[in-house]
Amino acid sequence: MVRALHLLIAGLIVIQLHAQFDALPDADAGWTVSFWVGPGYPHEGYHYTYDAVSPDTVYNGTVYKKLLLATSIDGSIYPAVYGGALYDNELGQVSYWAPGAADPVLLYDFDVMPGDTLYDVHGLYPHDVRVFAVDTVTINVTERRRVELECLGMTGPTGIHWIQGIGCTQGLLQMAVCGSVSGLGELVCMTASDTVQWGPNVGGVGDCALALGMDDAPQASLALTAYPVPAEEQLFVKGARAGAQLEVFGPDGRIALASTAPQGPLDIGALVPGIHLLRVTDVDGEVRTARFVKK
Repeated sequence: MVRALHLLIAGLIVIQLHAQFDALPDADAGWTVSFWVGPGYPHEGYHYTYDAVSPDTVYNGTVYKKLLLATSIDGSIYPAVYGGALYDNELGQVSYWAPGAADPVLLYDFDVMPGDTLYDVHGLYPHDVRVFAVDTVTINVTERRRVELECLGMTGPTGIHWIQGIGCTQGLLQMAVCGSVSGLGELVCMTASDTVQWGPNVGGVGDCALALGMDDAPQASLALTAYPVPAEEQLFVKGARAGAQLEVFGPDGRIALASTAPQGPLDIGALVPGIHLLRVTDVDGEVRTARFVKK
């Protein structure tokens, strides 16, 4: 009965796919993903952008758009490297060609109905998944097709979605519908044409770099450092001038803590584990940043 209801609802609200269907933007977009295996492992962040300098690569005559991947591990940022390539066939399907792989594989398929089964879908590992539900959501004043997935070995909603124009809620490439011993990812920010589509400040201007802690402003002569003390759940800040505004951004890019310097150490007991960004705005308007990791 539940499955029949889903089919009926999907039949009423499903967006009809036409000759032109943009599943993902193919330029000027960015995705920031938070990833954590679990206790004892480092917190990782991935920031994907399209390669604007050398944008294309070709597979069997089909042009794929190259991705650049910048990685952050426990606050240390590593230079961007080739992260594979995407192809949107404008019929609802997106393929991913991983670095070193012989052939591309299916990444997303929006031309589906509840009950459809998709085989060998890319994620943390190849997936056989079933479509649980299809609907539309309005994000940033745009109606988008949304596909909820379920594992073939289980039945019921998972909360894992593909969203047209945005990607997967677990990360651009990090889907793990059937669970994973290798950790789980979360899409914390996505932008297109310098406008936030997913995450903090949807509809605002941004490139998602701040969510990974990559948007560091040039440092002033007075160095800014942040020293977390896990045993006391406190953050000691060195270099903040009197009267400066202190803001701590969490792994999702949202403000998690705000204070005025100097106030002594900051209580970070309520912060979630992961990479955080401390932003200090001095009374003269100068902005400085420092990263730290909450264990």
